[in-house]
Amino acid sequence: LQQIGTSVLSGLKEDRKSAFGGDLTRSVIFVVLAGGLIFFAVNGKLNVTYAAAGVAVLSFIDLIGVDLRFLNKDNYLPEDEFMAPFAANAADLQIKQDTSYYRVFDETSPESARAAYHHNSVTGYHPAKLSLYNDVLTQQIYKGNMKVFDMLNTKYFITQNPQNGQPAVQPNPNAFGPAWLVKSVKFVNNADEEMKSLETVNLRDTAVLDKREQSKVTSTPQFDSTATLKLDFNRNDLIQYTSNSTTNQFAVFSEIYYPRGWKAFVDGKETQIAKVDYLLRGLPLAPGKHVIEFRFEPDAFILGDKIGLVIGIISFLILAAAAWYEWKRYKSRGTVKVAS
Repeated sequence: LQQIGTSVLSGLKEDRKSAFGGDLTRSVIFVVLAGGLIFFAVNGKLNVTYAAAGVAVLSFIDLIGVDLRFLNKDNYLPEDEFMAPFAANAADLQIKQDTSYYRVFDETSPESARAAYHHNSVTGYHPAKLSLYNDVLTQQIYKGNMKVFDMLNTKYFITQNPQNGQPAVQPNPNAFGPAWLVKSVKFVNNADEEMKSLETVNLRDTAVLDKREQSKVTSTPQFDSTATLKLDFNRNDLIQYTSNSTTNQFAVFSEIYYPRGWKAFVDGKETQIAKVDYLLRGLPLAPGKHVIEFRFEPDAFILGDKIGLVIGIISFLILAAAAWYEWKRYKSRGTVKVAS
């Protein structure tokens, strides 16, 4: 083992030595050539414009040579070869016939991003996830808690057919849908109790909230068998629902709670979003018909956009003023004064 380690270390040293020596020689050649161009230009033996163009060409050759080490024809694949891992299988095609809004859990490869290419995947497409969501994945989803699958609107599971080993679709008729109205609200002392409640509480009828969110629940929900809450559309930065009820309601939305950007508006009036069931969004709703919107409007982005607009306007004004000033100077130079 020691001999193998010594051999590997020796090989790495030789590679580094070779790479350093090659780059050193290459750098010396470019420096000498550029220095020669500058020398001849300073001594008047070469036009300055030509010398500058020569230095620019040398710089370009140097940069392209280094860039091609990291990005060249060997880094590219034919499109069909690149897309092969994302090819839709029979299960994907079957699920895609459903045009409603739902999520999918791929049991055959939970950590793979393949399912996310075709569907709204429960596990997403990237290993870096919000801490709230990652907590639920590790403590509930990967342990098979169907209550949590239901509240995340997991309408389909992709499983492996034991007979032929191929992916198969297993529908979940108990998925709660994109949003629902609960009959009651339960407050717990902390986030740990909230997480634990996901294993025991009937989440379809009861919303679980940390008591620190209590101020956001402005009314007590009252059961109304005729009450409705439906999704109108779901876009990247805008989600809209409509509701109708004769009593106070509390709505739970199967969307991840993220206060650093997502804002809620009920009939155009901004409303505080409550963190429900550890990671979802909740809103109290008064009796009547309502249009509910979730808009992704990060304050930093909006502020930056406004600052950019102001700076842009100022820049155009400065350019306009400079152009006017130069025009005035040009006109004044063209005026000839006649002595009396």
